[in-house]
Amino acid sequence: MLQIRRPTLHDLNDCVRLDSSYTTQRVWQMSLDVEEHDIQANFHLIYLPRPVTFTIPPVAENMLQCWQRGDCLLAARWQNSLVGFLHLVPDPQTRSGRIAHHTIAPDHRRRGMGARLLQAGLLWARDHNLGSATVEVPTKNHPAISFYMKQGFTFTGFYERTYGDQEIIFQLARSTLR
Repeated sequence: MLQIRRPTLHDLNDCVRLDSSYTTQRVWQMSLDVEEHDIQANFHLIYLPRPVTFTIPPVAENMLQCWQRGDCLLAARWQNSLVGFLHLVPDPQTRSGRIAHHTIAPDHRRRGMGARLLQAGLLWARDHNLGSATVEVPTKNHPAISFYMKQGFTFTGFYERTYGDQEIIFQLARSTLR
């Protein structure tokens, strides 16, 4: 049985070590048309010739500080093993929460655990008077984009990082009141 709860201090170490890598054969590609009086950005879902695995760097934030600050931190345990966690950063001024991390161990994906963990995070947000939740996802992470869209998130914008690998980030949001 899946148990979702606030992590213990011991759990925090396991949370940052969870494998967040993913494999995909689809990515979102942007085309930009610039004319004298018109700029149009379009995103197209394209298929790659073979599956590609992307690794995500370990969580860089000090999770202990987040835990002490009172952020929404939830750990998912299955048969005494930590299999996932969610970190939602509340912003009471805007009445929204930003999903900073949401990970399910690869062997436990596609079993509804990520959805249950997200629902618990959205319930926490609603209980803390936050009306919406947002998440930022790279366009190459089609599995996450597809997951969040199925969970009722909508596309609200994008930005292109101007450093590092210059990847494009989708911004998604949804109400916590559903």
